[in-house]
Amino acid sequence: MVTLLLTACVKEPVEWGNVSYRHSQLGDPDARSAVMNANLPAMTGTSGPCILSIRTAATGAEIFRAWWSSRSDSSVVLSMQHSAHQGNAWQPPVEVESRDRGRRGCDRPAPGIFYDPVSGYVHLVYFIEASDGAGVFFAHSMDKGGMFHSPVPVVYGNSPSLASVAGHGDSVVVVFEDPNSTTPRIGIVLSHQTGHIFDQRGQVTPDDVPAVAPWIGLDSNRITVWWKTPSDSAGGNNRVGYRSGIWQ
Repeated sequence: MVTLLLTACVKEPVEWGNVSYRHSQLGDPDARSAVMNANLPAMTGTSGPCILSIRTAATGAEIFRAWWSSRSDSSVVLSMQHSAHQGNAWQPPVEVESRDRGRRGCDRPAPGIFYDPVSGYVHLVYFIEASDGAGVFFAHSMDKGGMFHSPVPVVYGNSPSLASVAGHGDSVVVVFEDPNSTTPRIGIVLSHQTGHIFDQRGQVTPDDVPAVAPWIGLDSNRITVWWKTPSDSAGGNNRVGYRSGIWQ
């Protein structure tokens, strides 16, 4: 008796080009968003905001900022606030995520935020340690941050992970430090359903290219991901790796 084992070929969601490197540039993500702490509101039940966690997204006069606030037990709450007046006046903050039960206080990855002016959608990605499992989660608002839908898991894993998000209309792409990899590498999930379901996933960086701290750009079906290598990140060097691909 002969048993035939058929292995299905899983097509990668992105056809990637070669890995390249460049020097860091003005506009690359860093902690400079902390200057947006002016008039930052205090969130109920927290002891104070994590100033270095503030991240912003802006188009014209529209500015959105997201940040962690620490509770007395060192768990955190994620909040977001919108200004339609270039930061001169802010709407009341919205609590996005309160399920964290970790004890890291402000010593944690900052959230990733993206605003799509075409649709008016605001997207957030972030790492928390919830009672049902730690990992990277995605949340989005379809009314410029007035209300957020229930968070969707991106990847489960105990290692604190930086993540970045980009979107255009119903297309959403998230990249993240893989919390389950023995070597630092960047994973990716993709959705054509506004992030309600991430039905495609893959790996951005080859196994022999260590990578941390990713950020992403989406232009139609063309995806570009940038990252730092662990040695450059720790040493303060200014080399940035990147790779572009076509979303199949």
